[in-house]
Amino acid sequence: MSWQTWALAIALVCIIEGLIPFTAPDKWLDSVREIGRVASPGVIREIGLGLLLFGVGVIWVLTA
Repeated sequence: MSWQTWALAIALVCIIEGLIPFTAPDKWLDSVREIGRVASPGVIREIGLGLLLFGVGVIWVLTA
């Protein structure tokens, strides 16, 4: 893969990550505050790990 492919992938992630805060900033901020209030760092870490594994799995399946 070329560096352009990686740059496009990162750009796409930025676009997807920016959609919710741009379209509904108040709801997004409320959600982030609520997550910070009720979730422990361990739970947030497990969610992050799950998302990482899911992403790697999708990439592995699509490129295999």
